[in-house]
Amino acid sequence: MSSLPPLSTTVLAGFLGSGKTTLVNHVLRHAGGKKILVLVNDFGDLPIDEDLIQSQDGATLTLANGCACCSMGGDLYQAFVAALDFTPRPDHLLIEASGVAEPVRIANFARAEPDLSLNGIVTLVDALNFSHSREDDRLSAILEEQVRSAHTLIVNKCDLVGQERLDQLKMDLSALNPHALLVATEQGQVGGNILFGETLTEPLMQEGGSDHQHEAMFERWSVQMEGGLEPKNVRSLVSSLDRAVYRLKGLFREQDASGRLWSVQKVGDQTDVRLYRGREINIPGARFVAIAPKGTDLPAMLDPAFEPLKPDQTRSVKSEALQVVAPS
Repeated sequence: MSSLPPLSTTVLAGFLGSGKTTLVNHVLRHAGGKKILVLVNDFGDLPIDEDLIQSQDGATLTLANGCACCSMGGDLYQAFVAALDFTPRPDHLLIEASGVAEPVRIANFARAEPDLSLNGIVTLVDALNFSHSREDDRLSAILEEQVRSAHTLIVNKCDLVGQERLDQLKMDLSALNPHALLVATEQGQVGGNILFGETLTEPLMQEGGSDHQHEAMFERWSVQMEGGLEPKNVRSLVSSLDRAVYRLKGLFREQDASGRLWSVQKVGDQTDVRLYRGREINIPGARFVAIAPKGTDLPAMLDPAFEPLKPDQTRSVKSEALQVVAPS
């Protein structure tokens, strides 16, 4: 055990598309002199604002404001070791759980590590899509567990719903977890004190972790293409996809002389296509990733849908099962 005080640690949870990436970028940009270390599954899931990046060394991004971002890979314990050995020592550790992970399991790993001090679990709730997604029997258990295990619930995208709908959502969340602090925001704009401050208390979960293991499985589909695409065609295609596609995101070059890079995000019925403003990424064409419940048969649904974009230049298509478990 280190002679240093335990490292303040928070687990950030939230279902696919709830806005965790936007929130983390906001917190890093407004770190206020604090050195924050963020553990993520993959840098591709967290495009740090380009002007914050000072350097990259392997699986670590060093940011100009003293913060850093590390890819945790598949071994959470080894990621903790790397975080504790990080130089300079961070003031706070933020673990971004994947959108379908059980945050209580990650938190219990942190509780077991004597050199970490678990502040708690912060769960981001998508005000626009939470209630509809909860009606899906395949998602309700995951969504409800993410809410029940939280010490703080951040209700995001409040600007996209009316007050009556927002009030009802807050009532539903309070019924699921009457002990959590409720914070309403838009575009992930919350202060670091919400993640690392005195608002977080002793963990609500039992030492043994959650009461059940999710049997649900998801399948993931991905495609890479050569050459540029027309943004209006991408928007039209993604907007028309079945709601069974819970989450789709991608990057693509524009099909003109500029070759500008665009990003696309789809969560529920909401589609966003815009010019990419993150750090420079070497993508000659396009790549997209989608997630849906196992049994959806994403290749059968998406292969023909994407074929008209670039029918002769698709390099690879991949579909795989994605189990709902945290890294171990």
